[in-house]
Amino acid sequence: MQNENYNRYVWIGLIATLLLVIATGFAWLSESDRLAAASKQAQKSHLTHGRTLYVDNCSSCHGTRGEGGAGNVLNSKQLLTTASDEVLFATILAGRPNTTMPAWGQINGGPLTNEDIRGIVSFLRAWEPTAPEIVTAMQPSAVRGATLFAGSCAICHGDEGKGGSAPSLNNPTRLKNMNDDWYRQTIVNGRPAKGMPIWNSVLASNQVDDLIALIGAWRKGERVAPATTVANMLDSALFSVNQNDSADALFYLRKAKPLAFGPAAARFDPIISQIEKDQLKQALTDLGALRNNWPIGDEKNGQKVYKDACSGCHGSEGQGGVGRKLKPNEFIQKSTNAEVLRLLFAGRDGTAMRSFTGKLSEQQLADAIAFLRAWQK
Repeated sequence: MQNENYNRYVWIGLIATLLLVIATGFAWLSESDRLAAASKQAQKSHLTHGRTLYVDNCSSCHGTRGEGGAGNVLNSKQLLTTASDEVLFATILAGRPNTTMPAWGQINGGPLTNEDIRGIVSFLRAWEPTAPEIVTAMQPSAVRGATLFAGSCAICHGDEGKGGSAPSLNNPTRLKNMNDDWYRQTIVNGRPAKGMPIWNSVLASNQVDDLIALIGAWRKGERVAPATTVANMLDSALFSVNQNDSADALFYLRKAKPLAFGPAAARFDPIISQIEKDQLKQALTDLGALRNNWPIGDEKNGQKVYKDACSGCHGSEGQGGVGRKLKPNEFIQKSTNAEVLRLLFAGRDGTAMRSFTGKLSEQQLADAIAFLRAWQK
């Protein structure tokens, strides 16, 4: 029998196998690059999606660049290096109870899917390499100091510290001779023998710092106005008229008048005149009407205020979202301007409706109210 020689086939099979292994190796190497490119493209798409969601839903509270506002600062080296992706995801998903941070996840009644939230987390994480170091300590504020002084100190030391039953503090000679430490110790320890109370048990340390900042501003010759509102002074004037206290009513109205704006500003002088003539019954009626109508803003300006500060929660057309529907809204329809303003300043505890105190001025809120009124027609 003739022996068949398979050596040729063995070599062909071996060579084919080697070629297949080599081709597979090249394919594997190129697949790694392809997968990396695909992953990079998917990450870019994920990041773009997250950026869009952040701008639409988060920027109104946390700022367009995460700089903070009504909500916490997010573009912070401290936060991003200590909070894992899981922590950020869980916070967005479930919110933070007893704060203005609502639950955004659909599982908790919010509008975002888990994939949406992962996109936002990716967008936040992209800030980390260049995130700034944020100093969170409250800085002393002369404006806060002026507000505190007007409510607690002016009764003795006079308006703007110009003197009353107690010595003038806003006095160039005294300010030059007495340094900040002397004023601080005097506020904290008082001067009982001279009638100066001990404020250490009443004021927090940061409030004392604010008063020292005010004194520092006076030393530079600066005039610092208290951060009060016309609405607050109208409330005080109305209370005073109810108590037949003409002097205090005139004090508050004259303080409020230079700060008043809009069409209602023209109604101050007639009421002041009524009180000066002891026409308290008519003054009470007119002042009450002024307070209920205050503030009257500008609808056109209010459209921008709404877009910047409110649309993220209430929708660009007031259709609602995390916040309630505003076009139309029963509360706005049934409430006076004063009641709507009070809500905007105070917020609503336990909801996403935050306080705008210190965030928007009284006039900006008045403009926003005017814009919302136009939606109720």
